[in-house]
Amino acid sequence: MAENKKWKIPHSLAIIISVMLLASLLTYLIPAGSFERITQAGKTIVVNGSFHQIQQTPVNPLSILTYVWVGLEGARSIIWSLLLCGGGLGIILGTGMFQGAAATLSRKAKGKEWAVVAFLMVVFALLCVPINLNYFIPFAPLGIVIAKAIGYDAIVGISIIMLGGAIGFSCGAMNIANTGTAQMIAELPLFSGMAYRLFCMVPLTLVTILYVLWYGKKIKKDPTKSFCYQVQSAEENFDVDNLPIFNKSHIPVAVVTVIGICYMIYVAIFAKLTMAQAAFIFMYMGLAAGIVYRMPINTMCKEFINGVKGMAATGVMIGFAYAISNILNAGHILDTVVFSLANTLNSVPVLLQAPAMFLMHVIINFFVTSGSGQAAITMPIFIPVADLTHMSRQVAVLAFNFGDGLCNFILPHAAATMGFVGYANIPFTQWLRFIYKLFLLWFLIGSILLIVATMIPF
Repeated sequence: MAENKKWKIPHSLAIIISVMLLASLLTYLIPAGSFERITQAGKTIVVNGSFHQIQQTPVNPLSILTYVWVGLEGARSIIWSLLLCGGGLGIILGTGMFQGAAATLSRKAKGKEWAVVAFLMVVFALLCVPINLNYFIPFAPLGIVIAKAIGYDAIVGISIIMLGGAIGFSCGAMNIANTGTAQMIAELPLFSGMAYRLFCMVPLTLVTILYVLWYGKKIKKDPTKSFCYQVQSAEENFDVDNLPIFNKSHIPVAVVTVIGICYMIYVAIFAKLTMAQAAFIFMYMGLAAGIVYRMPINTMCKEFINGVKGMAATGVMIGFAYAISNILNAGHILDTVVFSLANTLNSVPVLLQAPAMFLMHVIINFFVTSGSGQAAITMPIFIPVADLTHMSRQVAVLAFNFGDGLCNFILPHAAATMGFVGYANIPFTQWLRFIYKLFLLWFLIGSILLIVATMIPF
């Protein structure tokens, strides 16, 4: 009798290609349609009431791989930035500073590992109030090293940075690209409503920290319950039984790294941080770290290339993920989805209209993961709908923030998610098993916060 083959977890790239096939099938099932568009304040937005059906343009499933190149082109700024940031961070990791700091932290935090996780998640939540989470993808190895040093797995490692940052990003208190675009279209003052958005961060951050700590406690008791158990994750060579020591030679490296990060934060708040600038900062940070550590030039070059290699696969998968949006756009079905969802909002009870709009943005986010792009498409439609149903425009923008931001972490084609999960080599199916319960909690809390916002002058 033939022995049953053990089911293997699909690779994240296999999941992305499956979603590409699904996207091509949807171009056959959903009628093609389009809104007229105009340029306003340098941004292209749709004209409300201009929707009309157009000739169907389905995408042949056999042609989906031709969209990968277009996806790579569209994601080139993120990909190039990740490669160069990875190289700079590779030099810093090559000094052993992060590993030594993580080891020292693990010894001093013995029995209080939860405090380390909670503190760092709050830090990244605050950092991502003004800075896009994508800029922190290169910090994935740092999160993994810290998590493994204090006895957790790679999922906890990327969650420290990604899920902490997710809350700061999704509440949109100072998010110029997403909140700024949406409020401009809604004719609201820039960053108005900031106090309530910052308040929203409190319950969402708290439940996220508790969820990650609950998972961490579970896998500490039984490592086989880890969703990446027996999966060869990134930083696998970090030996937790022989932790390095943080010594005097690491102090100038740490100083250089802190200065580099602080400068990046300064640029994000007082100027405009771009992917190119982030890459330059990481490269100079790596170069300066290598110099103060007195690392030989050949070793610096080797560590830089190793860092680039670590991000290469992640960059390719982001390009594949971007292909999904290109397939949906080629089928001209996005506008149809937005038009249909907007029309259903009128039939929803007044108190539940904001949560319903939140859900609609979750659905739309599958079709367009770009926050500013989604705002430009949906806000001209949803703002008049909000006016007709007596919903505050500020509430409508907050529903957009929650739908666009929190949904990203359950989508295989969202750049931040695929950046972190791809680097850690965690199969997306396993990540989804971890994250879906937290997303349901996010949706419940977000809906309650939107109902409260509807009931108060917001």
